[in-house]
Amino acid sequence: MSCIFCQINEQKLPAFSVYQDEFCHAIVDKFPLSPGHIIVLSQSHEGSIDELSEQALTALWKAARLVGQAMKKADAGVKDVHYLINDGPAANQHVPHVHLHVIPRYGWDLGLLPLRFMTRFMNPANYLGKDVSSERWATKLAALMADV
Repeated sequence: MSCIFCQINEQKLPAFSVYQDEFCHAIVDKFPLSPGHIIVLSQSHEGSIDELSEQALTALWKAARLVGQAMKKADAGVKDVHYLINDGPAANQHVPHVHLHVIPRYGWDLGLLPLRFMTRFMNPANYLGKDVSSERWATKLAALMADV
């Protein structure tokens, strides 16, 4: 299958995992909108939330909420959390696989968010030291997820 998120779920592609259950898989976003950005993927390949079962949809949102709670515990700088689903191409969904963005908000980042949104796939700064910081964040969140 050519879906990048299915390949991540099947461990055919690497990702820094934070949480996983039978319905969803939370990973560090490769192109973060803010430091610590996580994506919660559906384990099944559906392109729209309308295609998810009620049980899978509920599990997706519960996992996202747990990730958000863990973010606030992991970093005192995280003031709030942005939960975002782009559902369909007209809604800016780049990968046709249900996924929910959990974006930590720091309070100082409002002016930077539009810029990061416009440049997130082509900004070379997104790659500097990224694997080390992503792995550190994933390890910290994964440990806290068990406590939330």
